[in-house]
Amino acid sequence: MIYNNLILNENLFEILKNYSNRNLPHSFIFYGNEGVGKFGHAIEFSNLILSKNKDKNITSDKIKKNLHENINFILPLPKSRTISKNDPALKAVSKSDVDDIFNKIKSKLKNPYFNINIDKANTILINSIRDIKKKINLSNFNNQYNIYIIMNAEKLCYPRSESANSLLKILEEPNDNNLFILITSNISQMLETLTSRCVKIFFPKLKSNEIKKFLNENYNIDNKDINFISHCSNGNNSFAIEFLNEFEELKKDYITLIRLLNNFEIKNWQKFSLVLKDKKKFKILLKLLLILLTDAANNKKVPPLYNFISEEVKKIFSLGIERINKAVDLINKTNDNLNKNIHLPLLLTTFYLEIYNVLNEN
Repeated sequence: MIYNNLILNENLFEILKNYSNRNLPHSFIFYGNEGVGKFGHAIEFSNLILSKNKDKNITSDKIKKNLHENINFILPLPKSRTISKNDPALKAVSKSDVDDIFNKIKSKLKNPYFNINIDKANTILINSIRDIKKKINLSNFNNQYNIYIIMNAEKLCYPRSESANSLLKILEEPNDNNLFILITSNISQMLETLTSRCVKIFFPKLKSNEIKKFLNENYNIDNKDINFISHCSNGNNSFAIEFLNEFEELKKDYITLIRLLNNFEIKNWQKFSLVLKDKKKFKILLKLLLILLTDAANNKKVPPLYNFISEEVKKIFSLGIERINKAVDLINKTNDNLNKNIHLPLLLTTFYLEIYNVLNEN
């Protein structure tokens, strides 16, 4: 095994093992929610395939260090310069971004739940697919599979379907000894003509108990905090780790947010907005607010999980379903706007005014 920190889906891994022991299909798509281990399983599957008739220790060591010549990673890239159609995709990327990408891939090979976030990497470039074609046309001297792991595969279709259509042509006329593993958390955004060429492997959300066990085994943290974190993760272990790493600070900010939603204090909100200028933190707090509203929709009483803030959330648990749905819609709209180039101070002020009115209207 490559990872000692992957929550292995035993049933799915057995299916993948069976595929590795017979004539392999040429393409798979691993899909499901974020943070459920799709990348980790793709790496373990690749290790199974490339270890056949080879020294398993040498193969796994190469994979861990991102040195295996038969594993190729394709992911969205930040295009900082114009390139010709014959140029390699990485020529479009600045040297600092190239270094950052390779370092983040190495981090993900150590921790399967590490999030590779690259600023302005919104699309899989057509040149990345051309790079695949060039490699396929080269002789495979070691007679092993060349494995192409395409991360955030939905970005093949953004903003146009040029890259997806180019990949489709490759999948329509597959070469022996080439295996494609597409990974996505948004399969609905992909071309059906592309996904229909792949064996689909669905990864369900992780169970709360699986995340609790993982956190207990890998981190030193109080049980009641683990219960709250695993509940709020909603089956996403990447989020659970991200939340845990900044737990005390996020917990304090979360309490501040709830108090400001109970009592209209625009001056205090403006001070708090300085904290929320960190978009990553604001997104986490919005996610926690969505979980709280979902719990309020499903419970008439405040669950014990919220004992640390039970008085502050009582009002939210007394809301009717119509008002809760309005608040959820507003949070989702704010999340969408965070991904656009909207003036952040204006967005924060608008969010506060609107969410306060929804939660407190008579």
